[in-house]
Amino acid sequence: MYDVIVMGAGPAGNIAAHRLSREGHKVAVLDWREDLGDKLCTGIVGRECVERYPPDRAHIFGKASSASVIAPSGKSHRVAKDEPQAYIIDRVAFVASLAGRASEAGAHYRLGEKVTEVRSSKTGVDIRTTSHAGSGEYKARVAIVASGFSSPLVRMAGLADGGRDGHMVGCQAQVTAYDLEETEIYLGKAIAPGSFGWLVPVSGSTALLGLVSRQKLNGHMGDFLSTLQKKGKVGAVIKPAKRWGIPLKALPRTFGDGVVVVGDAAGFAKPTTGGGIYYALLSGEIAAEVVHEAFVAGEFSARGLGAYEARWKSVFGRELRIGYYARRLYEALDDDQIERLLDGFLSAQIEQEFLFSGDFSFDWHSGSILKAIGHRELGKVIRSFGPTVAPLLLRLNGSRSG
Repeated sequence: MYDVIVMGAGPAGNIAAHRLSREGHKVAVLDWREDLGDKLCTGIVGRECVERYPPDRAHIFGKASSASVIAPSGKSHRVAKDEPQAYIIDRVAFVASLAGRASEAGAHYRLGEKVTEVRSSKTGVDIRTTSHAGSGEYKARVAIVASGFSSPLVRMAGLADGGRDGHMVGCQAQVTAYDLEETEIYLGKAIAPGSFGWLVPVSGSTALLGLVSRQKLNGHMGDFLSTLQKKGKVGAVIKPAKRWGIPLKALPRTFGDGVVVVGDAAGFAKPTTGGGIYYALLSGEIAAEVVHEAFVAGEFSARGLGAYEARWKSVFGRELRIGYYARRLYEALDDDQIERLLDGFLSAQIEQEFLFSGDFSFDWHSGSILKAIGHRELGKVIRSFGPTVAPLLLRLNGSRSG
């Protein structure tokens, strides 16, 4: 009998396991994978994330204080600050190190075990698994679902999964790159409809080439790669492209009797960029706090665990909501409108207003988004895009007080 079973050994699950084990709880972590952290991801995290959850120095590929944004026309805009705003990390090594810390604190890791059944109630959770060694059974007071986007374990635990319509698809390959000194962001319908592509330096002459979109990617990745190869930006493909799902919306409910849901499984990713590492870590930490409090109170029902949802919403719920409507607004723009918006935003005066203000943050986007739509010049440009963006502007303006 365990106190807590964590299903999924990603960033959210590992940080929850570490915090709860450190408090003296008996914790088991189940994951069907043998290789922890082996998930498609660019591994870019903001400065605040690195300061709060410091990775080992050996797991940091590089720092980013600048980036180039390439408009649909091919025009390049360079954005730079004096201090690093983001870090490119080795995601696999970072996640494995989190698991190592949790294990050292007492968490029991059961890798290669696939959860096949979850039965939760006010008094406890029963979990069944299968593996090469056969079937397994586990019991605990509380289960934490940390098993990734569109996980069937959410439904097994008795919660609505929110459907699959509120998500994006990412596609990424590892390539050789020549003289790539900073991250490059590519915009336009030909690259990724309603979204963006990227070329991120990793180590040596290695880079990550990818794109993400809510629309179907029919040949876009191949065209993107071919275009950059013809320009001499990239060379051979080291690891072929793979795809993965990225949530855009949080689950309708992230807790129930004896269970809470964290990370991608709960729908916690930045709708603007698709980045999910920081929100995963935050949600795992919040879940651990609430679960520990449930043990102190001896209350494991939905009523006792409901504080989890209230807390994550108070920390980053507004970011998810504003980011979602900002993404919808961007998706409504054509290439000419994107060009106009970029020219306005990255004009010398306005760029300085945003980059060097307290609203600018790699980790928190809502301040810059609301500042942009309320800005005298930028707001005028956005409103000129007509009725397609008007309902979304109303939603965003309505979020100012939320």
